[in-house]
Formats: sequence, C-alpha cells, structure tokens
Amino acid sequence: MSKETSGNHSVSGPTRRLVVQSAATLLSLPFVAKTTRAGAQETLRGSGEVVVFSYGGSFTEGVRRAVYEPFTKATGIKVVDVVADLAEPQVKAMHQAGRVDWDIAYIEAEAYPAMHQAGMFAPIDYSLWDQEALEGTPPHTRLKDAVVGLAPAIVLAYDQRLFPGACPQDWADFWDVRKFPGPRGLDTLFGKHAIQFALLAAGVAHKDIWPLTDDKLDRAFAKLNEIKPYIAKWWSAGGEAPQLMINKECYSRRIPWPLDCCGPPGRTDQICLGGSLRHLHLYDGSEGRPQYD
Repeated sequence: MSKETSGNHSVSGPTRRLVVQSAATLLSLPFVAKTTRAGAQETLRGSGEVVVFSYGGSFTEGVRRAVYEPFTKATGIKVVDVVADLAEPQVKAMHQAGRVDWDIAYIEAEAYPAMHQAGMFAPIDYSLWDQEALEGTPPHTRLKDAVVGLAPAIVLAYDQRLFPGACPQDWADFWDVRKFPGPRGLDTLFGKHAIQFALLAAGVAHKDIWPLTDDKLDRAFAKLNEIKPYIAKWWSAGGEAPQLMINKECYSRRIPWPLDCCGPPGRTDQICLGGSLRHLHLYDGSEGRPQYD
C-alpha cells in the first residue's frame, strides 16, 4: 500500500499507475457493473481521486451515474470529471508544459497515432482485466496504451413536428430544402464530416468516398455551397446542437452523439441512421503525472 500525490490530487492504497492502468476497464460502460463488484474491490480499494475528462451535458450526467458512482462505491476512489469539447489540444498542451493534470481522457481515433508516438499515454496492464471484460473487448480495440471506450455514430436529427408526413431519411434529404424547408445546422469541429455528408448528398456511395480526390473535393464544396444559405448555425460545441433544436433555431442538424437526443419527456427529436458515420473514441491514461510511478 502506498500514498502518492500529484498536484492537489492523491490516491491512497494502490499506486496511481495501477489505478490508471485499470481504469480503462473500470470506467468502460460494458464492464463496470461486474468489474467494480469483484475485481475493483479486491485490487483497487483505496482512497483519493482520479481526474477524468468528459464531454459534459447529458453525456457526463449519464456516465457519472452509470460508471463513476459505481466505481467510487466499489473502490473508495473519487472520480473528478473535467469538461471540455475536445481533449486533444489540452492533453498536448499539458505534456508540452510538463504539467499533466488529467489521469484519463477520451481521444479521437484519428488523433491517437501522433499522440501515441509522442509518448503521451501510459501503458495499460490487461492482466488486471477479468475474463468477461477481455472477451467483451475485441483484441483490435485493446491497444498498448489505449482502449476503445466509445463507438458512437454521427447521425441526422430533426424535429418530427415539422414533418408530419414524410421525414428526412438521409443527407440527400438534408440538402433538399424544397421538400424539407427550414433552417439547418452543421458543425465546424471536423470539416471532413461535412465533406463526407456533402458527397453522400451528391449521390456518392459510402464505399466510393475514400480516397478523397481533387474531383471529389470540388464536388463536395460545390454541394456545400448549395446548402450554405440555409445553415442557421455552424456550431462548434457538442452541447450547441441539441440546444439549437430545443430553441427551434434549427429544424434539422447533424449531432455528434446519440446521447444528445436523449432529453426530458416531451422532446420531439428524431434521428435517422441513413448516411450515419461511426467513429471511435479511445480511453487513454495520461503519462507524465507528477510522482506517477
């Protein structure tokens, strides 16, 4: 048993490295119920806290109830969530400054290779995982210093009250302002997504989008120019998308996570899966926390 401190954060009992190496499993939704009741109580019982990045809003509220609170109950270790739209810029800045304040963060899959090469993540000890957790996580999702924590889809959402008959079904319908009139919303977080949606709206099949060529880019930008006058908001934060719908500022828009559609009774948001894009978020434990080893 030991006590380690990191800035204002400490873990008493198991070492911080052990906690973070295990947390990729313990903070993963599919495994938290069984793992926290069994392995966590035996292996990670202690005190103190770990700092975990989250996206905020209903996402963090749900994860806090389903994951963090059971983890704390099983281990005695408090989970402190910090909220931002993206983790990557802050993780990079902390490593460049030599002061790493987060233990675990969600990292977009496309950002992982360069950050991995830079040594920003701590290795995961999969020997701490129970058999059910191992079997439930395909080998290709278990990397040396990261594990797939989320596999959400980017989907099209709309207010069903505005379309009592036929409803939008895909990105071609999103672009069809005559059949489905009203203001739209698209994001500025990931430009490649808008390019893909534009190509789908132009009739390009999923399998033919990649690799992007100059001709395809020209076609995508021409399509984006068509829809541009009808975009009421180019949003830059995940929480903006559902709020635009609630405020009736946008009748249809792209949302980043299915959880954004979950709200109080009476909400009339609907989603369609035509043209949805699945992407991965990785759980990564930060390397470089003071007195980490």
